[in-house]
Amino acid sequence: MAIRPEGTRMHEVVFAVLGPVEASVDGRVVALGGGRRRALLVRLLLSADQVVSVDRLVDELWGDLPPASARTQVHTLVHRVRRALGEAGALIETRPPGYVLRLGSARLDLAVFTDLVEDARKEAGAGRLESAAGTFREALGLWRGRPLDGIDAAFASREAARLEETHLTALEECLGLELALGRHAAVVAELSALVAEHPLREDLRARLMLALYRCGRQSEALEVYREGRALLVEETGLEPTVGLRALHEAILQGDTALRHPEPKPPTPMRPDAEEPGSALSETESFPDVPKVPARAGVRSLRARGAILVLALAMLPGLGGGAAGADLSRPYSSGTDGTPLVQGRQRIGGPTWVNSPPIGVPAAFFGTTVGSGSGAMPGFRVGTVRFWDSGTRWSNVQPRRDAFDWSALDRMVAGARRARLPMTYTMGITPAWAAPGGPRSAYSDGSRTAPPDDLADWDRYVRAVVSRYRGQIEAYELWDFPNTPYHYTGDVATLVELTRRAAAIIKAVDARATVVCPSFGEMWKPEGLQYLIRFGTLGGFRSCDAIAVKLHPRLGDGRPEEMTEQAVPIYNALHQVGVHLPMWATGPAHDIPTVEPLGEEDANNYAVRHYLAGLYARYSRMYFYSWGPRNLPLVLQAEGGPPTRAALFVQRLQQWLDGARIRSCGKGPADGLPEGAWQCRFLLPGSAEAAVRWMADGTAEMKTEPGAHRVEHLDGRTVPVRGGQAMRLTETPVLIRFRAS
Repeated sequence: MAIRPEGTRMHEVVFAVLGPVEASVDGRVVALGGGRRRALLVRLLLSADQVVSVDRLVDELWGDLPPASARTQVHTLVHRVRRALGEAGALIETRPPGYVLRLGSARLDLAVFTDLVEDARKEAGAGRLESAAGTFREALGLWRGRPLDGIDAAFASREAARLEETHLTALEECLGLELALGRHAAVVAELSALVAEHPLREDLRARLMLALYRCGRQSEALEVYREGRALLVEETGLEPTVGLRALHEAILQGDTALRHPEPKPPTPMRPDAEEPGSALSETESFPDVPKVPARAGVRSLRARGAILVLALAMLPGLGGGAAGADLSRPYSSGTDGTPLVQGRQRIGGPTWVNSPPIGVPAAFFGTTVGSGSGAMPGFRVGTVRFWDSGTRWSNVQPRRDAFDWSALDRMVAGARRARLPMTYTMGITPAWAAPGGPRSAYSDGSRTAPPDDLADWDRYVRAVVSRYRGQIEAYELWDFPNTPYHYTGDVATLVELTRRAAAIIKAVDARATVVCPSFGEMWKPEGLQYLIRFGTLGGFRSCDAIAVKLHPRLGDGRPEEMTEQAVPIYNALHQVGVHLPMWATGPAHDIPTVEPLGEEDANNYAVRHYLAGLYARYSRMYFYSWGPRNLPLVLQAEGGPPTRAALFVQRLQQWLDGARIRSCGKGPADGLPEGAWQCRFLLPGSAEAAVRWMADGTAEMKTEPGAHRVEHLDGRTVPVRGGQAMRLTETPVLIRFRAS
């Protein structure tokens, strides 16, 4: 009879994976045997206290080419590992459909490391910097080399890379704290070695620059920047981020404020608790990204100097958080959007230019369908997305052995009749697949935890893609995974779900587009942190497009705020080296609770939602949502006619039929009045046009030479001539120019 795990408490059982893989019982190293036995033990340890199915063990141990006897070999390997562990082998329990390793009182160095890092972050957040740095060092001392050393299995390189990233992140945070404590001389050598090992990691380079500068080695600090910039430009074609450039500028000027660290709590106060006039307290903490001031700090920036604030905000204890720094905006800017960094240089011209102009695809104009009836919008759209339509995983597969295709069949049939490309959003775990997980926000009993057995996810994905091969154009792999209403698993598991789903989709329907999980909370440092974490673990490598919730700060905010939100998203993705087409899939989670907009605002905001997406250079904009009535802006309630807002959106699409977008810009920099926005297009037949509008209020301007017609969203057309005065309002207009 097997010994229960409780029976092992008289023994000291230690597992080590942060270096060469080892197991010991009462101080005696266990002879685990061959490499595959070690790999199986590690796989169970990395999923400690969770059931790992035999199918998953086969996948993880042998990859895509398992032997015919793989399942039998798994059982044999488990038996041999148990025998090698002696009485401690009882920690490995048989639990259908596989096995689970119950740690109980056993010690796993990875678990200890994780707990210590969490403790250190809490201490730093409470202002106990000395204690936090010591706890970080205790955690880092558990590492004995490359993690999972000696393991040769399909999962090993992926998991080792993930663990190494956690180690490096903790080390960066620790070094940042030690800099904040004034230990610059003590960390220079360590930082120099790390920068040599990770030359493209800008936060390490920033810490080394500051440490050298504080040691009186200004020229060496500047040389560290020059070397890093040259390498970055050579290998990626990109310039350093604005934060690193600002730190370089501050060091170049010999700014004395950089020499005086302030050993204070590294997590700043929330914006609503800030002291007026304090530039350094006007940003929130966010790891791994150079900090730049948020809107509230512009006055302090002008008073104090943008370069200094940016430089000081780079590191913990100097405006950043314990884990690093925040990226709430790429620039601090004046009301005309002109950057205030680098001496407040003013640059004329559009915000960006396409040369040659790029076509605006019909599919850019999307909407989410929030009804499961199969009815489609009664106005023109370019693509539809299925969510809140009774088609979640929990709806499609109510039991492990049964699928209910009725709702999804209706949706696909309806979209095909309307000749609309479809995006199907996967996810939300059925109760049967994670019975112990927290309940989701939906009434179907679904769970926010990932499935206990990832093979269940594989079967669901394969079944859907096989059934709708060649019909569904794109698959979005989860909605809003960084809200606890939809997902409560860890990021590493989400990356694995993404990888597995993408592989299945491409194998079954190679032409389908794989869209990464749609991340939200992008106005918050935590949201950007989640995005970076997903990218750091390689999540975006499996995808053809990136999806985010792009929306104003408040549900009834002006659409132009989305262009502000798009920049930190871009910068965060740049930090992890990802540049893929961007899809906007909806608003914040609280959108149903927002008060309805007035008629005029609703009409204008609907059109400007898509124009803001063009300005932000997104590939698709999915309006949320078609069908429901309980939203602040409704395009069409199911069973009713399209609203005037929907007809305005339809008119915008007619304006841009066959158009190619040349540029977008705003304000005096682009030859417009203050507060005015525009995007310029090349129309069929080589004529040019511009869509112009005000974000707030009205303004007068004169039309350029060649202007001959102004078109309004209500269908009115007014002839004009060059040099004629015209009024811009919050309702966009199209200005046509004669072909040159």
